[in-house]
Amino acid sequence: MPAPRDTSVIVRAARLYYEQGRSQTEVASELGLSRSNVSRILTQARDRGIVEITIHDPDGPPRRVEALEAALRAAFSLREAHVVSAPRTSAMESVAREGAGVISARATQVTSIGVSWGQTMQSVVAELETQHLRPAPRVLPLVGGHSSLDQFDSGESVVRVLASRLGARPETLYAPAVLESATTVSSLRAESSIGSVLEAAARVELAVVGIGSMGVHSSPHVLSLMALSDAERAAFEAQHPAGDVCGRFIDAHGIPLGAPTDQRVLAVTFSELLRIPEVLGIAAGVERAPGVLGVLRSGVIDTLVVDTDLARELLART
Repeated sequence: MPAPRDTSVIVRAARLYYEQGRSQTEVASELGLSRSNVSRILTQARDRGIVEITIHDPDGPPRRVEALEAALRAAFSLREAHVVSAPRTSAMESVAREGAGVISARATQVTSIGVSWGQTMQSVVAELETQHLRPAPRVLPLVGGHSSLDQFDSGESVVRVLASRLGARPETLYAPAVLESATTVSSLRAESSIGSVLEAAARVELAVVGIGSMGVHSSPHVLSLMALSDAERAAFEAQHPAGDVCGRFIDAHGIPLGAPTDQRVLAVTFSELLRIPEVLGIAAGVERAPGVLGVLRSGVIDTLVVDTDLARELLART
C-alpha cells in the first residue's frame, strides 16, 4: 500500500475507479497492485478528502448551503436564511419542500399563521405533510382571493389546504384581493366580515409570503386586474416598482409604493407586516432577484427560503 504522502497513486486509482468506472480488479491490473491494496487506497482517498461521496435523495430534504445562508443573514439582517440546492429537482420544488419544513416546525410553536397567494404558496403548501396539531393554530389569509392566484387545480384555496394539513379550520376572506376601484376597496374594508379577518391577519404570529418581481410570473396579472388608466400606469411606473408582496408593490430601495396600486389591494399592508413577529419569505428562480432584493431591503422579511442561484444573485447585487 502506498504511503500517505504518495498522493499521485491515490488520485490515479480514484480517477480510474470513480470517474472511469473501472472495477477494483482492473485498477489493480492497471497500477500493478493487488486488489486488496486498491481497496485500501480507495478507503484512504475518502479518509483524506481526496474523494467525497454525496448521495442525492430526490425524496429527501433539500441540501442547505451554510456559507450562502451566513452571507444572506449578514447582508440583510435576517433572523434565518435557508438556501437550498436543487441537483435533481427544480429550484421551486426544492425551495417549496424547505419552506414546508419551516412551516411544519413553526406550526407547533405559534397560535396563528397567515398566508399569501400565488404559485410559490401553492407549491409550498402542496409539500406540507398532514400534522393534525392539537391545539391547531388559526390559519388566516393575508390577502383576498382570486381563482388564478389563490386556488389549486382542485378549486381549493391555499388557506383551506394549509389549514387542512395542520388540522385547523381556515378563516376565509370572501372578497377579491385586487380591484379596479379604490373606493370599492375602502367599502369592502368597512364590512365587518372582511375588516375583522384582515385585522386578525395583521396580528398573526407567523406570516408566510411569496415574493414577486416586476414583470414576471403573477406580477403582470396583478396589474392587469387593477385596470389602470394610461395616466395611472405612468404614475405607477414613475415610482420604479421592483417587487411585490401580498399584491403590494415596492421599489428597489425597499420603499412601498403608494397610489394608484396601493389603494386597489385588499390585503395586509407593509406596515402591518413589519409588526408581525416573524415573516417567512419564500422565492425560487434567479429571475425574481430584483423583486426579492427590494423586499429584503424593506426589512419586512425575517426568515428567507431561496435556492442557491437566487441567493448568489442577491449577494452579487448588494
